[in-house]
Amino acid sequence: MGVIRQAYLTWKALRLPWRRDVLAGADLDGNLYFERSPQAGAQRTRRHVIYKRNIDVAEYNDQIIPIQWQAWMRHTRSQPPTIQELLRDVERRRRMAENVHQLTAKDKRRTGAIAEPAAQKTYSPPGEAFAPDGWTPTSARDKGRDNR
Repeated sequence: MGVIRQAYLTWKALRLPWRRDVLAGADLDGNLYFERSPQAGAQRTRRHVIYKRNIDVAEYNDQIIPIQWQAWMRHTRSQPPTIQELLRDVERRRRMAENVHQLTAKDKRRTGAIAEPAAQKTYSPPGEAFAPDGWTPTSARDKGRDNR
């Protein structure tokens, strides 16, 4: 990170009386997270993100920002996550993906192949498979439920 950008981020992080938005932190992708002081009558601060790249509304999903920042934005956690915490999570995900790969390879060696997922029934419109003569209504008595 350049010296000018670091100075800018430090300046934005200062809680000055006239400043509405205060920088809370940044994630590993370069998105900036801000906290706004509560307005008159509001009970808690407002939090928002400024994305590093412009994102169209149609492209937005929750996976764009890390789960730690999502929790902070929703007031689930009070303190913003640190860079070290985000790096630990990236390492944890990498280890998990490696473990999944090793277990899949081990399972493949043991069984010879990975089990195929169960076949799902495909939807067929009522007009194709419907046969009105193939079904007649029955009552509960016909099924033997009243035999006690």
